[in-house]
Amino acid sequence: MQMIMEYVSQSYITLMLLAGLTVILVANRKTKIEGTQFVWIIMGLVFVLTSCEYIQYWCVTYDKPMWMMYVKTSLIYLIYPLISLLELYLVASIRHKVLIILPFAVYSVIVILNMFGLPLIYCFNADRVFIGGHLRMLPSAIMLLYLVMLMIRSPQFIKSGNISKSMIVIFMTVATILTTYFELEDIVINCTDEIAAIDILVYYFYLSAIQHSKVQEELHQQELAMEKMQTQLAENKLELEHSKNETLMAQIQPHFINNSLMALRSRCSDYPEIYESITNFSRYLRSNFEALGDTRLILFEQEMENIEAYLALEKQNFGERLQVEYDIDCDDFLIPALSVQPLVENAVRHGVATYEKGGTVQINAHRAGGKVMIEVIDDGSGKSNITEQQTKRKGIGIENVRARLHSMSNGELEIISGEHGTTARIIIEDIQSIGDTQ
Repeated sequence: MQMIMEYVSQSYITLMLLAGLTVILVANRKTKIEGTQFVWIIMGLVFVLTSCEYIQYWCVTYDKPMWMMYVKTSLIYLIYPLISLLELYLVASIRHKVLIILPFAVYSVIVILNMFGLPLIYCFNADRVFIGGHLRMLPSAIMLLYLVMLMIRSPQFIKSGNISKSMIVIFMTVATILTTYFELEDIVINCTDEIAAIDILVYYFYLSAIQHSKVQEELHQQELAMEKMQTQLAENKLELEHSKNETLMAQIQPHFINNSLMALRSRCSDYPEIYESITNFSRYLRSNFEALGDTRLILFEQEMENIEAYLALEKQNFGERLQVEYDIDCDDFLIPALSVQPLVENAVRHGVATYEKGGTVQINAHRAGGKVMIEVIDDGSGKSNITEQQTKRKGIGIENVRARLHSMSNGELEIISGEHGTTARIIIEDIQSIGDTQ
């Protein structure tokens, strides 16, 4: 029991560091941290070092056999360079492993020969006093060799952007070199094993931080993939709803509706206002029926006829509350069907109808630099009574228009909202050759 207490008192700090690191390793055993196997090996070697330090005290104090002193010293001389070699393997990727191990292999042979009586590095006299041999600086030189190899990796880590790893490597090498020098100068005593334990503890925390960053990145990528999947599901749902709408509209039999409206119109020739309303409504329905599922481009002139028919109907609903202005410089270019009309409908429903005073809807079309710019502007201001459901439908309509413009004519749609209204701006290529679009 006394021997154990003496051992603990001499190596208390090192043992506590090793115990703390052991607890951390065991707690993280399910986390596959790269390099953990080297950490366990180095911890075992540091523990052996603390035992060797006590063996020397035990041999001198209790007059133990001389051969134990030689074994203890040889182990120490082998373990210190081996720890530096393992740290090099742990921190840096080694290409030529044989060339790295060769110096340690030759050195190990010399240490073993010394242990069996050839005093190349050290020996003990009859009073158990340590005497250095001709190669007494060899252990420090071998350890320094591996520390220098580790140190020169630091600029490479900085160059690759891994500044944190470079700082830790510098700390490990500088701390070990300074401690070794201070022990040779008797400035500090028996601190090298503590520094080795601290080095491996610091580097393990770095490995844990790297593993945590990888896990966070993987979770982030999984979240992005999930969001992408949800977006795809929403798009598929939208396409399914569109397909259902097409099916329902097909069941309504548009030709029957149009013929019925024309029959009603013929009976209203004596009532110009009703006659004109039925004509506009028929044109509005026909344009929407024809556009469903149609991937052909139409002339802007045709789109404007449908828009004017729609606005004429809305003028009857809103009267003076709805004012319409046109600034059309050109109408002979091609555009996807129902790409401007939904924007006009939004302007009327959300920029005019929901305001007590009404407002003005302005439609502009201009050419510039091989492009055509179409604007639908409303000046709705004041208190709006638009509902949440209407706002949602407006957003879906705008996204549908944006998708049609992008897929059919590589066009763009911008929505610019301000205090005094909203501007919907379409920019498309100026295509005038109609080909097979009629």
